[in-house]
Amino acid sequence: MGGDPDTTGGYDANPGGRGKWISAIIGLLGLWMILQAVLFELTPGQFWNDVIVGALLLAVGGYNYYRRADERLGNIGAAALAALIGLWLVASPFVFGAGDTASGFAFWNDVLVGLSALVLGAYSAYKGRSRRRATARTA
Repeated sequence: MGGDPDTTGGYDANPGGRGKWISAIIGLLGLWMILQAVLFELTPGQFWNDVIVGALLLAVGGYNYYRRADERLGNIGAAALAALIGLWLVASPFVFGAGDTASGFAFWNDVLVGLSALVLGAYSAYKGRSRRRATARTA
């Protein structure tokens, strides 16, 4: 049957909306990246990188939060995308030379937010994949 594995046979694939907090944190990390780009002095490359990365994290986190709040499984592809965006965010200070800023704030902010998004996105994708398999076996 080609039905949605999240709702096949009336089975609740994600009771209680498990994983919403992970998606919310990823979205908040994106919001923080946008805010810090506006609030702090960055080079033009850093600024646009942080705004675009922040918007992507906000969109991915918001999308998976919406799915999980609707008691559906989080999207594995969206979670993996968050992990990849986090990986880029860890590498981007070396590409854009964020260590050259006055306090190095932009460098450490990008590295720490990137590591957080990488870990949360990878964990979310891993758990989503295992839950999807469990749902497919019981449905």
